[in-house]
Amino acid sequence: MLSTCNVFITMNPGYAGRSELPDNLKALFRTVAVMVPDYAMIAEIMLYSYGFNSARILARKIVTTYKLCSEQLSSQSHYDYGMRAVKSVITAAGNLKRRLPNDDENILLLRSINDVNLAKFLAIDLPLFKGITSDLFPNTKIPEIDYSALNGAIDIQLKQMNLVDHPYFHEKIIQFYEIILVRHGVMIVGGAFSGKTTILKVLSGALGELNKKGLMGENKVQYIIINPKAITMKQLYGAADEVTNEWSDGVLAVKFRFLAKDETDDRKWLIFDGPVDAVWIESMNTVLDDSKRLCLTSGEVIAMARNMNMIFEPMDLLVASPATVSRCGMVYIEPDEIGWNPIYQSWKNHLPKTFKEEDIAEVNFLFTWALNEILSFIRKHCQEISPTQNQNLVQALMRIYRTFLKDMEDEAYYNSLEMKNKMNILDNFFVFSVVWSLGASVSTEHRKPLDAHLKKIFLGDIQIGEMKKKKINIPEKSLLFDWVYELKSNKLDGDWKQWIEKISLEEIPKKMAVQNIIISTVDTVRYSYLLKLNILNDVT
Repeated sequence: MLSTCNVFITMNPGYAGRSELPDNLKALFRTVAVMVPDYAMIAEIMLYSYGFNSARILARKIVTTYKLCSEQLSSQSHYDYGMRAVKSVITAAGNLKRRLPNDDENILLLRSINDVNLAKFLAIDLPLFKGITSDLFPNTKIPEIDYSALNGAIDIQLKQMNLVDHPYFHEKIIQFYEIILVRHGVMIVGGAFSGKTTILKVLSGALGELNKKGLMGENKVQYIIINPKAITMKQLYGAADEVTNEWSDGVLAVKFRFLAKDETDDRKWLIFDGPVDAVWIESMNTVLDDSKRLCLTSGEVIAMARNMNMIFEPMDLLVASPATVSRCGMVYIEPDEIGWNPIYQSWKNHLPKTFKEEDIAEVNFLFTWALNEILSFIRKHCQEISPTQNQNLVQALMRIYRTFLKDMEDEAYYNSLEMKNKMNILDNFFVFSVVWSLGASVSTEHRKPLDAHLKKIFLGDIQIGEMKKKKINIPEKSLLFDWVYELKSNKLDGDWKQWIEKISLEEIPKKMAVQNIIISTVDTVRYSYLLKLNILNDVT
């Protein structure tokens, strides 16, 4: 063995994706235990290197902030208070010190702590975190950053994409922008319908808008989206052929190399839209480290380009290792903070153009009157077959309801409807859509209590807040799940019919094989009806 050669193995076993060394291999190496580093001393030295005069006091404040956060805040899989978190704050503070060398150092550090951490905290933890920082930085107020140009570009994108400018959503876009300025690996974490993908699209368009106008020194964005769980590890990273030993690049290697070799000033985002787990992301640790290099098993090493970010869009980080979490900046989005109303406001813009003010007012009343009460009842008293978000159920309602309004796009038909019949059609189709959207995910045994509550609402038996009561002519006997609302042959009015009336009696041929016989039931009829409705109207 060469005297100039040595082998080191670093180990951090005990979590997903890591395993102990075999005993026969472990016996060949001398064990060295590593103690927990002195965060305060490391932070102090780094702050001095960035030019901070009060580095010792500020270092203690950083360490105390994370210590108190770990003790007082809730425990979440995407929270990290380790050395990498400390280093990211110091790096952000150092960048600010270079830009603003004469500013108050307490303000610079507090801004860095907020920029790196605020985006990842849940709503319940934000007041606690702000309380901690206000105690450690008394009488320190951070001046507002002038994002007027960026806010204007975001507003333009929201209008173009028919989106509502919700304050929480807008704040998360700004936080994501601030994170990509200091971290090259970023995770946008949040449940379905929280707006993760939309944030990326809006910010991408906004930065392109700024680039066109020559504002903020920004560049347009190139992005590539990969679903890492849709393919195998070999297809993702690449592998050598078992027979010929010829190397074949994976999807990630090809796309990463394409962006890395691009010499333009554009921002480059490689987006992983899928679950994060230790199976595939552990191989990306070298990319997310400060080395910023993708190391393939072929021996090739590809360095990240400047202005390049690795962005991940997982629903949660329950199975991600601490090593991965600590390497990335976090933006956490809570679907409940946005709610279903912004989705509805966007959808309302696509109602039939024939609709007059009274029609839009009626649709608006139906949604604001009934939905929150029904959703609240489902969450408190019903069990779902598969868990859903409120936005998920409301979007299903809007899609089904919109299919029934298509006929009213015909101006001649719309004008032939009397006011009373038109309102009756709008109301009853709304009830039917509610039953097969909001009520569709409810388990069979909980359909009866939900049905009873729906009838109380739609028959005007209960008062909802300060809104006026409204009675809709719906069937009172049996469950609403057993009825379908259809227009009459002249389409000038509608009527409720039981699904059982739609079962057609067909004679079974005597020679037909038993396995080929399909007998219609209430279930097959109603589910076929709903499937046909969605397919014919291209509802996805």
